[in-house]
Amino acid sequence: MIPMGTLVFNLDLITGWFPTMVVIVAIAAVILSVGWLDGAWKYQLIVGVPLSFALTLLTGLVIEVFNLVPDQFPMSFYAWAWLIWFSLTVVLLGWTQAHWALRTFSVIAIVFCILAAFTVVNQTYDYYPTLDRLFGKDAAHFTSLPALQAIRQEVRRTGKLPAHGSTVAVTIPPTDSHFQTGQAYVYVPPDWFKSPEPQLPVIELIAGIPGEPLDWTRAGYADTTSTAFAATHHGLAPILVIPDNNGSAQDTECANTHLGNAETYLVKDVPAFMQASFNAAVGEHSLAVAGLSDGGTCATMLALRNLHVYSTFASYSGYASPTYLDDTVQQTIAQLFGGSKAQYEAHNPVHLLTGRRYVGMGGWFTAGESDPQPLAETKQLARLARPTGMEVCLTTPAGTHSFEFWAQAFRESLPWISWRLGLTPPPKSVAARCEPPVP
Repeated sequence: MIPMGTLVFNLDLITGWFPTMVVIVAIAAVILSVGWLDGAWKYQLIVGVPLSFALTLLTGLVIEVFNLVPDQFPMSFYAWAWLIWFSLTVVLLGWTQAHWALRTFSVIAIVFCILAAFTVVNQTYDYYPTLDRLFGKDAAHFTSLPALQAIRQEVRRTGKLPAHGSTVAVTIPPTDSHFQTGQAYVYVPPDWFKSPEPQLPVIELIAGIPGEPLDWTRAGYADTTSTAFAATHHGLAPILVIPDNNGSAQDTECANTHLGNAETYLVKDVPAFMQASFNAAVGEHSLAVAGLSDGGTCATMLALRNLHVYSTFASYSGYASPTYLDDTVQQTIAQLFGGSKAQYEAHNPVHLLTGRRYVGMGGWFTAGESDPQPLAETKQLARLARPTGMEVCLTTPAGTHSFEFWAQAFRESLPWISWRLGLTPPPKSVAARCEPPVP
């Protein structure tokens, strides 16, 4: 029998009865909060409707001017923003004379309209898929460095691998880059705990903008995907490292700029740390890089610029060219690359894939059918990559610019990446069109 606490914290915030219930309660509470019987509805509607409309326009203006939301932000949010402002107006206009029941419905209306606004945004991006993820469960099995060693000692004593991998927070020193970043996170599969300690390859995962490293485990389920993969390969899976590629900056595009040496950090400091601290594999075909959204652009750029470091990369809903925040090309050149078009092109995958050879490299490109800009640009990059001698895999399944899609994309590409890294046999089937085909 599943404990009640588990059922509560596994509550699905994206689909099912919960979002429907929130909408019904919010709308009903708004209607019931208006003073229909005491005549207050007249000035509540006459004042409240236009005032809340004006405040909603102001909200949209602030969001637009300060660039507070990511791409594909749902327009339905503004309907709920209007209802939030309207509910507040109803409260202010009718509180002193309202019956206690109206006051109660007013408070319920405000709370559930805010909850509904959160829900429509959350449904768009799948950022908090369940209640436990909303309240701080960032990985399936989060632990500490001392605990990792304790598990290893237990494996040495019993000879039995753990049933799952573990995720740990680490500080990666910026030895070469001097790039100031926040915490990074490392997932190790069950096989990592063996004795003698195996040298496993690594996948470096890059988050999107806006975003943070823990997005990969909290909403992208990269750790549970890897544990499930390991369960079918005798505990084997690549190690995952999820670095902070932006530090204190909003958006570095993973390049060395006036915002810091992000590329050096990702290309030198992170691999060196993984080799020294987690006995990661060294040499050719030992490191892959993958990213979602803007992180996919980063992954493509990093691999194309550093063939001696990465043998394989994957771009999930990535873009064709670097874009600083939501700026245009000219603004990006000015803001990020000091006005140098040459520097911009040196970090532009479209330029890097033109007239060059990448024999021996593998690139996985994917974007959802309902994600127009990344879809078009993903196809463009795959088309440019094929003549370079690169092994190119392209898939465009149903999906949007969301963590549900990215979790699926990582799950489908992981067998191919693991094979490319020399860890597991070639997958029997690949959820993409690969040229040349996987053996």
